[in-house]
Amino acid sequence: MKREKLIGKAFLLVALGAAGTLSGCASYEVNNGRGNIPGYWIRYEMQEADRAIEAARADGKAALCPDEFKEAEAAKNNAYDVFRACHTEEGAALAKQATAKAKALCPPRPAQPAPKPVVAPPPPPPAPAPEAPTDTLLINPGSVVKGEAATLSWTSANASNCIIEPGVGPVPTAGTLTITPNDDALYTLTCTGPGGIAKSEAKVAVTAPAPVPVPAVVQPEAAPVKLCQPAVINIQFDTNKSDIKPKYHDELKVLADFLKEFPNATGTIEGHTDSVGDKAANMKLSQRRADSVRKYLVDKFGIAPERVKAVGYGPTKPVADNKTAAGKQKNRRIESNFRCD
Repeated sequence: MKREKLIGKAFLLVALGAAGTLSGCASYEVNNGRGNIPGYWIRYEMQEADRAIEAARADGKAALCPDEFKEAEAAKNNAYDVFRACHTEEGAALAKQATAKAKALCPPRPAQPAPKPVVAPPPPPPAPAPEAPTDTLLINPGSVVKGEAATLSWTSANASNCIIEPGVGPVPTAGTLTITPNDDALYTLTCTGPGGIAKSEAKVAVTAPAPVPVPAVVQPEAAPVKLCQPAVINIQFDTNKSDIKPKYHDELKVLADFLKEFPNATGTIEGHTDSVGDKAANMKLSQRRADSVRKYLVDKFGIAPERVKAVGYGPTKPVADNKTAAGKQKNRRIESNFRCD
């Protein structure tokens, strides 16, 4: 009886020791016997490695990457061999490495980038269209006495051929030419180039020579009156307009030069219209035209304002028939009359 009590106490001590060991080590689990390791408990790392290998096999990785699978399985078997040799911690560490290898088997290959689309080179830009030609024709002076000469001058751009009509014919693309017209004339410059056609016009007015004055009987006490030239300037306007066109600037310069040459000369700028429209309105329009020329002389050339008077006569003094377009154009004019004291 005494012997049985001693044996019972021994088993109790062993059981208590094992329980104490397991209770202080949570890294153990029930042995499934697959690793040929004796005992009821086994480190969980060992069977975790076994489970990772079997999961990889079930996923088909033994066929997908056989060499890597064999390497991971061999690492698991080696961990068991070390563990069976009583190198517990070393075997558990090797089992962890085998588990990591099993879980990393057959990593997906990075997707190959799609080939870049072949982009056709852009078509060459269309050739630029040739620039349209331009030209300018001037006559200086714009009004001459019959028998006197005037100068045609012209320029052009983007042109290869030019012609002046009437009576001149083909000309260079830029140049000057002296003309002696017998009557009022409208000259047309036509220039052509790859980009099209350009036209410009210039008019010259021809007046009759002034009659030879009959000597007047001069009273001894009266000073002779001298009529200064130019007595007439030919500036024409568009219908119902009082703006001075640039082509008449040269003619106004001639008048300004004359006034500077005769610093005592005074006179009147006369504005005229055709007969189209209301007479009262035409009287106001002619006054605006005369004022426009007077202001140009004062502002542009510094002519003293008191030397120049502006008067509008409307349609009351026509110089041509108002029944034709050409006659109406002549009547829309400016005349000047100056006296030298």
